[in-house]
Amino acid sequence: MFQTAGFTVLVIAIVATAVIMLWRRVYDPRQYPGSDHITLSRALEWAHLTLPECGERGVRYSYLGNLFGEADMLMRMSATRGCAEQFLSANAAEPTTAGERPPTFVTRTPDAWGWPDARVLSSYSVASNKASSVIVEIAADLDGTPRADLFVHVTTSS
Repeated sequence: MFQTAGFTVLVIAIVATAVIMLWRRVYDPRQYPGSDHITLSRALEWAHLTLPECGERGVRYSYLGNLFGEADMLMRMSATRGCAEQFLSANAAEPTTAGERPPTFVTRTPDAWGWPDARVLSSYSVASNKASSVIVEIAADLDGTPRADLFVHVTTSS
């Protein structure tokens, strides 16, 4: 009888722990499918990036990390041109090239994400500070229209 009660208590404890863990998982509708459950604010903090308020509604992102502290983040921000320029300025993004085909991090995203594969984009990089171990690449579609798209790749440096 005590063995059955002990087993029942163990099963209840395991189920309760699983329910609590699943309940605490963060879901953000801006995350792409397959992303780790992490809030956008936590992902941006990890990446040492600032997102202006004007860009919050037009963001989609994916964050994948592992137990060794390595991570990879992809983000698309669709906003007004002025908002995209605010993002670049707030993050001290420096132009690297203009009018090139998209970098591989843009073209290798799943088709369902709708990222371009042949559009002409300008590239930027964000200089990492000594406290940061991340590398930031940005591809921008600033074609002169009122709308703009930014494609951001952040990864840990080795």
